[in-house]
Amino acid sequence: MKRLSAMILSLILTISLTACGGTGEAGIPSGAEDNSTDETSGQLSLSGEIGGEITISAYDTMQYKAFLEDAAKLFEENYPGTRVNVETFSAMPEIKTSGQGDKKMVVAQMQDDPQGRQDYINKVNTALMSGEGADILAMDVLPIHKYADSGQLENLVAYMEADPQFSRADYRENILDAIEYKNGTWFLPMDYTFDYYAYDSTLLTGEAASGFGTGSAFTSGELVALAEPAFDGSSRLFNTPHYQKGSGGGMWGNLLAENYTSFVDIQNRTANFDDGSFAALLETVKQYSEQGYISKGSTGQKDAGEMIRQPKEASADRFFFKPKNAFNLISLFTRNLGMRMNVMAEGDTMAIGDDDEIAGIAAAADGSVPFTYEQAYGVNANSQNKETAWAFLKFLLSEEMQLSTSLRPAALPILNSARDKMMETRLTSMMEQQGQSLNEAQLEAIAGYNEAVEQLSDLINAYILEDTVINDMISAEVQFFFDGSKTAEEVANALQNKVSLYLNE
Repeated sequence: MKRLSAMILSLILTISLTACGGTGEAGIPSGAEDNSTDETSGQLSLSGEIGGEITISAYDTMQYKAFLEDAAKLFEENYPGTRVNVETFSAMPEIKTSGQGDKKMVVAQMQDDPQGRQDYINKVNTALMSGEGADILAMDVLPIHKYADSGQLENLVAYMEADPQFSRADYRENILDAIEYKNGTWFLPMDYTFDYYAYDSTLLTGEAASGFGTGSAFTSGELVALAEPAFDGSSRLFNTPHYQKGSGGGMWGNLLAENYTSFVDIQNRTANFDDGSFAALLETVKQYSEQGYISKGSTGQKDAGEMIRQPKEASADRFFFKPKNAFNLISLFTRNLGMRMNVMAEGDTMAIGDDDEIAGIAAAADGSVPFTYEQAYGVNANSQNKETAWAFLKFLLSEEMQLSTSLRPAALPILNSARDKMMETRLTSMMEQQGQSLNEAQLEAIAGYNEAVEQLSDLINAYILEDTVINDMISAEVQFFFDGSKTAEEVANALQNKVSLYLNE
C-alpha cells in the first residue's frame, strides 16, 4: 500500500550516501509516418519526431522536483528543439540534522497536509475536464482509476507495442503485469519497493523459523501466530507502535495495508467498513498493545526532534520481528563491513540488529504480494504532444535517469540493468569519498544483496489501487478510536457513509 500520509524518513549512515549516475539514451521511436491510430488494426503509429514543449506536473515537491528538473535539462540537450516544464505543488519539508561526521542523522520533517492534496487533485481535475492539463502527470496522489475509467489517461500499452526500442523484457515484467487495470496500462512506475520482515534469529529458532527466507511471504498476523508460543514479555513482537497519528506506519498501518481491498473496492466502487471486520481490525491493534506485543504509539504528531531524542537504551532492545523497506536489505549484508545503512519511519524503534535475518516479503491478507512505488507517471489524453511526452517518459526509464543522484534511494529501479548496478554504484561512490575502494568482502555483500532483492521481487504479483481522498478519510477517522473519543463500530459506520458517498459521486 502506498502510504500517502506524512512520514518522517531518517537516513542513518555511517558514511554519507551519494548515488552515482550511469549513462544511457532514450531511443527515438521510428518506423511509422504519423502519431495516430490505425483504423484497421487499432494499433498506434509513431512518427519518430520528437520536438516541441511539454509540461510535467507532480504534487510532491521534495520527491520529484530535483529529479525532474535534471531529467528535463538532459532531455532538452539530447533532443534540441524540445522544452520540458516541471510543475510541483507541495511545500518543501523542513530538513534537520543531528550528530557529526560519519554518524550524522538527517531528518525530513514533513507535515501532513490533506487539504493541500485535495487542492492539487481539484486543480488537476478541473484542468482535465476542460480538456487541458499537463502532458505528463505524476501519479503520487492522483486517482488513477478515475482518470483511466473516464479516458483521461493514455493507454500506454499502445505506445509500448508501437515503439520498437521499448522491450518489456528490459524491465521487471511482473511489475508491469501487476499494474494492468481494465485491459490497459495507464501509468508506468519508474521504480518499485516492497516491505519485508526481518526476524531476530536468537529469539526464533528451529521449527518456528523453518519457513523463513527470501522465497517466503507473510502477513503480520501469521508472524504473530509463529512468535506467540515463544513470547514471554521480555521482548516485544514488533519494533513498531500500535498507531501513529497522521502516519501510515505502525501496526495499524501494516494491518490496514494488508486488508485494504477488503474495505475498499476501487474497481467496483464499493465500500465495506460496516460488516464488523474493520472494527475488529481496530480492536486487534489495541489488543496487541495491551498484551505487550507492541508498544503503544502516540496519538499526537511526533516531530523530528523527538525522533532524534529517542532513548539510548532502546538500541539495546530485541524484537521478534522488524517491518522493513526494501532499502533496508543492504544493512543485513553490510552490517559488519563499515558501511551500514538504515532507513527508519516515524515510530520505528532502534534495536539490536546484529542477529537479524530475512523472514520473508510482506503479503496482503488474500495471499497476494503487492509493491508500491516512489515515482510513477501517466500521459494526459488531452496532450497535444503525446509522442514527445512518451519519449520523455521513456527517458525517465533510461539507465542514466534510473541511476540518477537526484532520485531518492529508497526504491529499486524498474530497469533491470540499473537495478543490477544500483547498489555497487552507490557504495562505490561512498567509498571513493573516503579515499577507498570496495574490497572483496564488500563486493560479495553487494552480490548477496542483489540476489536477495531479485528473489524477493520475484514474489510480487499485485498492485493495490488506492485513492488519496479515501486514505485521508480513513486516517482522519481512525484517530478518534485511538484517542478514545469513538468506538471501533462508530468509526467503521462513519467511514462506510463517507467512502460510499465519495465512490458514488
